[in-house]
Amino acid sequence: MKKLIILGFSLLSAAFLLTNCGGKDDSKPVFTIVFDGQGKVENDTIFAEGKVTIAEPTEPKTDYFNFAGWYKEKECINQWNFNTDKVDAPITLYAKWVNIGNFTVTFDTKGRGVAPESITVECGSKIEKPESPDNPDYYVSSWYKDEACLFSPWDFENDRVTEDITLYARWKSKIAGYKYYGAELYSKESFKYGRFEARMKMSYAPGCISSMFLYYDLSDTDRDTLWNEIDIEVLGKDSSKIQTNIITGNRNKRITSEQVYASGTGLNTDYHTYVIEWTPDYIAWYLDGVEMRRTTPSNDEIGQMETMIKSESLRFNVWSDKSVEWVGSINPNKIPSAQYIDYVKVEKYDTEKKEFTELWKDDFDTFNSNRWGKGDWPIGQVTLKPANVTIEDGNLVLNITKETLYVKY
Repeated sequence: MKKLIILGFSLLSAAFLLTNCGGKDDSKPVFTIVFDGQGKVENDTIFAEGKVTIAEPTEPKTDYFNFAGWYKEKECINQWNFNTDKVDAPITLYAKWVNIGNFTVTFDTKGRGVAPESITVECGSKIEKPESPDNPDYYVSSWYKDEACLFSPWDFENDRVTEDITLYARWKSKIAGYKYYGAELYSKESFKYGRFEARMKMSYAPGCISSMFLYYDLSDTDRDTLWNEIDIEVLGKDSSKIQTNIITGNRNKRITSEQVYASGTGLNTDYHTYVIEWTPDYIAWYLDGVEMRRTTPSNDEIGQMETMIKSESLRFNVWSDKSVEWVGSINPNKIPSAQYIDYVKVEKYDTEKKEFTELWKDDFDTFNSNRWGKGDWPIGQVTLKPANVTIEDGNLVLNITKETLYVKY
């Protein structure tokens, strides 16, 4: 806004005319006066004749400061007196502002981390977003004026402090998901028929499987290769039940006969003895000396016994399958978990005498790398990890573990 204050306009005009006509110029000089709002309000400019007082402009207003007069210096040391001070040169007058008050900003993490320290700022100040408090699994995505963190996020770019206020942390999970690792122990020797015994405490985690099984090592290598497998499996969705399987056919079309045995006890809470007996005449499964199932040629309606002809390795593993219907949904809060094996005993079968004799027994005081190998391939929704097979206090331990995957923020 530009204003012109002219005193004695007729005389000034007459003097101008006289000057231009070669007469004497008695006019007063006109000076520029700038009213500098010091960033709080827009600057203003007027023009006035020299050696006169000027009228005080309308008091400027702003939301966060009180106006305290016009001063001759930017630092607001000497105030301009509109009643007595006269303009004798171009001049800038500076607005002095007094802060309305100081206010405190408090940060509330809602118990998930150490809150940033409270700060005190002048009214109308912007504040910087504090760093997210330390928390292993969560980070603060934003701060809200309402405790529920639903309606009024604080805009650190534009919002200004005009009162004492508490800002509440809205937390988001750092965890994008988990990568799961299982474990498998397999014998380097293969057996055709025999008695296979293990005393074990099974893992229990929804979505996971603990097992003992016999497996023809080339079963999954080719679609036409014969598949031979005999299983004992404890499923994560019910630790009291045992699923027994015979699997034949091939990779392209597997044939499975399964039966579920209700043990009546949680198989993850104590050790129990599991046995698979495999002969040309029958396959039988036992829990603590009680027969759970027996398959013979006479009750083998799909003819699996006659194709169960391959030598098989003895294996134990803990892993997770993607079939929720079969094993339940994987629960990361139940992992890590472990399957403990106290001992394994293998007996060979004499087909002529039709009797078993002990071949060897492993009490797992140490790990016998000549006898056992450790799995390192993917299965279901885990990757088998050799480091997850350990020896602890005379037990072979198969661990299922998780790796936390974090989001970038």
